[in-house]
Amino acid sequence: MGKKNGEDKRGLKLLFWNIAGLKKKDNLFWDHVNNFDFVGLTETWILERDWNKLKDVLPEEFQWKLQGAKKEKRKGRAKSGIITGVKKDIKEIEEGQ
Repeated sequence: MGKKNGEDKRGLKLLFWNIAGLKKKDNLFWDHVNNFDFVGLTETWILERDWNKLKDVLPEEFQWKLQGAKKEKRKGRAKSGIITGVKKDIKEIEEGQ
């Protein structure tokens, strides 16, 4: 950590977590998430159709993406689902650029 000649030497922090459902996470959970630069949340159980509602409660410091959960049957909860987040102040460079 710290700076040398104006460079940030803190490194990057990654969080990967099987959270077993995202809808009931509280502010303490999101405060913890904010301590990281890259976030991967698995087993979110979030369907594509619920994504727009959920985006409003996610920390604004991140760029979020969803791989929606799937329902095998009409009734019951969805399975799987992944949400990834990257802090907005981190520049993303796509392959081939």
